Amino acid sequence: MMKLLLLFVLVTFAHAMEQKSNISTKYIGYSDFADEKTVEGDTKLKFENDFFATNIALEYLYSSEYDEKKYIHVNELYLMQRHVDYSLTLGKTVQYWGELEGYNVADVFNQKNILLNPFDKSAKLGALGLLVSKYFDENSLEFGVKLYEENQKYPKNTTPFSPFAINYNEDLKLSDARYTPTMYLAYNFATNAFMDSETKLILLQGYDSKRYFILTAPSELSQYAYRVNKFMLLSNIVYQETIFKCETSYTDVLSDKVMSDYTQLTFGMENSLDEILGVGLNLYTEYYRYIYMDDKIKNVDISEIYDNDIFLALKLNFNDVRNSEIKSGILYDMINEEKVFKIEAQSRVIDNLVLSGEYLRLLPANKTVLSQIKESNKVMIGLTYSF
Repeated sequence: MMKLLLLFVLVTFAHAMEQKSNISTKYIGYSDFADEKTVEGDTKLKFENDFFATNIALEYLYSSEYDEKKYIHVNELYLMQRHVDYSLTLGKTVQYWGELEGYNVADVFNQKNILLNPFDKSAKLGALGLLVSKYFDENSLEFGVKLYEENQKYPKNTTPFSPFAINYNEDLKLSDARYTPTMYLAYNFATNAFMDSETKLILLQGYDSKRYFILTAPSELSQYAYRVNKFMLLSNIVYQETIFKCETSYTDVLSDKVMSDYTQLTFGMENSLDEILGVGLNLYTEYYRYIYMDDKIKNVDISEIYDNDIFLALKLNFNDVRNSEIKSGILYDMINEEKVFKIEAQSRVIDNLVLSGEYLRLLPANKTVLSQIKESNKVMIGLTYSF
């Protein structure tokens, strides 16, 4: 009987299955560490019928040089039931909260996948939870619960871009139980009375994505997670060829006596410029501010490099059949004079095959958490096949 039931389920899924995969092979050269060759990719499966949809996202990474960059895991696995005016999602998901290009202070539902790419904000770890959304025309109300706090792996201190001078233990320490829920309520609304705008308000109670580090042995660090009340506002306003963007958050620390309350403010503009010789130009200007509310613990999280920083970026879209584009940007710390330069380029070679390249240069200051990172360069060239 169980075999017949399993066969029925597989046949039911098979006729509605959608599959999409990307696989990349890259050569990455570092100025201070051994170069590496990597294979990375993802496969997304979607099963859908009249009652529900199942989504699965499998991610994998293999490095020729660094053992910690060898893994395969299920990053998303969830069931969704969706109707015209509501949806219900249960399982492991990735959420994207943010408006700005460089860094998103409100994108706190998932932890970053540091091993995959510490400089890519879309590299995230799936989070186990329950999401319920109610739709009102262009507006929506969403309630979510995250049920489990994930460990976050970092590169070893003998590998590129490791932030630590001593060993890191990935076993997370917490102020409460690992399964203590993190809950949020989000309201999305759009207006077009004078100018088109979209706004998202989020109230969150539970573990913050920001964690600090504690000594768990004489020469060993671990992450420490604490609970908070958090209010976030995300908004964009479109005026002619310019998009004005804003992300703000205020964090009230609940379960930690040594961690300061803090406010994060970010503002930005995206300008679409006139084409030059058929090339489209987009200019991004953003400012980040990190404010502690008292004199408790400070400078404990890598995200705090976005404190009194300016981000400038330019995107060139060549509008050709190969979808060629070049993006360049600089992050500049106006207090410590840290600088991060990045240039990315990509072009389609043939259908489903994209050639990409990247140059990254770090000029860091001597901060506590970043004391291990020195002036360095990274060069990457890769091929990505989609099918």
